[in-house]
Amino acid sequence: MELYIYSAGIVSGAGSNTTDDFLKDAPVYNTGKLLAAEPDYTGYIPPMQLRRMSKAVRMGIAASKVAMQHAGIEKPDAISIGTAMGCLQDTEVFLNKMTEQDEQMLTPTAFIQSTHNTVGGQIALLAGCYGHNLTYVHRGHSFEHALINAQLYLNQHPGEKILAGGIDELTDNSLSVMQQCGMYMNAETPAESILASKNKGALAGEGAGFFITGSDPAPNALVIKDIVLFNTHKEAEAIEKVTAFLNHNNLSAADIDLVAEGIDGDSHTASFYKNLNSSVFANNSIAAFKHLSGEYGTASSFALGLLLQMVQNKNIPSFVMLNERPGKLKNLVIINHYLHYYSCWYIQAV
Repeated sequence: MELYIYSAGIVSGAGSNTTDDFLKDAPVYNTGKLLAAEPDYTGYIPPMQLRRMSKAVRMGIAASKVAMQHAGIEKPDAISIGTAMGCLQDTEVFLNKMTEQDEQMLTPTAFIQSTHNTVGGQIALLAGCYGHNLTYVHRGHSFEHALINAQLYLNQHPGEKILAGGIDELTDNSLSVMQQCGMYMNAETPAESILASKNKGALAGEGAGFFITGSDPAPNALVIKDIVLFNTHKEAEAIEKVTAFLNHNNLSAADIDLVAEGIDGDSHTASFYKNLNSSVFANNSIAAFKHLSGEYGTASSFALGLLLQMVQNKNIPSFVMLNERPGKLKNLVIINHYLHYYSCWYIQAV
């Protein structure tokens, strides 16, 4: 697999890269949820359309347009999107109306906007992209499958540019359900406690990360060399899978400049990263990213955007590092999880 990442558009709890001050300062909060710091959308979405859009659609369109602007293109040749939960806000509106109106005289708008591929459709309409357009809903592997789809498409259409993205939103109802299930924490927690991982439940989050991808090398780009996905409830098996992933790519610890890990504040999964860092990555520079974005099904899109930002700006924020900064950024690895869905990424800076 060789998928080149040229530009990114990010809307997250850490802000958006629509401004120059994105990721300039360490996060300061005391909360159990990180809602996206949404940008001024008026420069990206017509006002009459904006007022009818849910948060997921707004975030997706803005992030996609920022990615296209940074890449210097007006429209992509194809679109590939991943989302774990879809447009939750519009889904809740539709279901509430079904109950309140006894399933009678329902308007189709809320249903149309509740479907998981709404974001991809709206982006295509605004950008005038009428080609290949798929949305993957594979829980914690949704964004990864969107990227794999982009690579498969490029194998048959070399030279084209694909918009690939991951997006998920958080609502009060979804937060409440996830808290009852024990996935998200109930207590308000400061940023430094997330990395200590002593909480019951993860820091809830949401966001959108979109990228212009292609098959041709370019300066200041990233190239995804490999993505390995697996499901497991066993920590020992997960560590074995990570080791097998490194061996498959002929990567030793000495070859890796930076490892970005999905530490989400949940004490239940903290031991996986702790044991991984004391064995496999004992001598590597380790970064974290979910204390900036929160935990959600497509948080790996934020991790990819963070790495691209660091490579292109030649700057590694101190507040993402768990130990010493690396001397260079060439061979990069992402180790992420969402519940029992794990992903391992091997990325190189061009």
